[in-house]
Amino acid sequence: MDKASLTILRLAVGVTTSVAISYGFSWPLYFITPIFTFMFLAIPMWMGARSAITLLFRLVFALFCGIIISEFFLNYPLVCIPLYTVLFFLIYYNDTPASPPMATLFMTLGVTLVPISAFAGAGVAPVVATYLVLNMAGGLLLAGFFHGLLSTSPPAAANLKADARSQAVTVTVPHSERIRLALVSTLVALAAVMIFFFFNLGQYALAMIYICIMAGTPNKNSSIKTLKANATATCIGGIAIIVNYNLLVLCPTYIFLIAVTFLATLLFARIIVTGGPMAPAFSSGFTTFLVLLGSSTQVDATASANFYLRIAQVLFAGLFTLVALMIVERLTRPKAFRILATIRQLHR
Repeated sequence: MDKASLTILRLAVGVTTSVAISYGFSWPLYFITPIFTFMFLAIPMWMGARSAITLLFRLVFALFCGIIISEFFLNYPLVCIPLYTVLFFLIYYNDTPASPPMATLFMTLGVTLVPISAFAGAGVAPVVATYLVLNMAGGLLLAGFFHGLLSTSPPAAANLKADARSQAVTVTVPHSERIRLALVSTLVALAAVMIFFFFNLGQYALAMIYICIMAGTPNKNSSIKTLKANATATCIGGIAIIVNYNLLVLCPTYIFLIAVTFLATLLFARIIVTGGPMAPAFSSGFTTFLVLLGSSTQVDATASANFYLRIAQVLFAGLFTLVALMIVERLTRPKAFRILATIRQLHR
């Protein structure tokens, strides 16, 4: 079996196993475990136990900050908003190539989802934080297991990992550019948090996950091309989950859910691994598929309306974040400052 086929098999078997275990036991927030598993399996090489533990501790620290905010600052906007500004800026500014993969994403999720969940009632935030850690730990364990079981090239992996670390250290971003990119991400994430808190949108926390995923890379996500790609990815994932949802309505059994998930993962993995212009769109689309998979397992009388509402949430979150990134990213460029200064001089 060649490297590409082994990678496809690893993704399909790993994600399906994660769905089988988490959906079978149905612990709180169980639908997040397959998302974490896919994110870590999509990395060409396993990050290693030390990076995995570091990543988990970063999430724990961010969740602890989220609990502090929800318990002491959530009802005081004049204190909460500046606090979030500082936290977001520090998180995004410290995102460097030497950081563990997706560290910024998980730290942003930690400080946002826990306070949002506090709207559901007293005592909810610590429960959500606890199960976020458990789900991420489960995703890391499953990803590490299948990376080891279906490793593509064990002898070369260590050398490649060492090379990647050395390159990560040598890749540097100018200090002023790091500040500018961190400021862009901070403003976009802060705007989203303010909207969620002001309108008490705790039931739309799913959209906040997508905002956190994209807000951390303003230099990649602030273009019309990316906006079209994100819309395509959301449509791909949306169509796949709609098909999955209607199949599960016809046959709402656990075994059928596993079978459909394996086939969908196999299809997405083949396109993602083989590359091509549509590979990034299908990768994002599969994330959308996994985010919405938990909703497709609820086949009661009101599930259909709620399910399609969640698809709309993801689409809106993507459009909001990308448009906001495009606007703020352009306004914070040095050229934009020069244009504004020229306009002020002309008015004088």
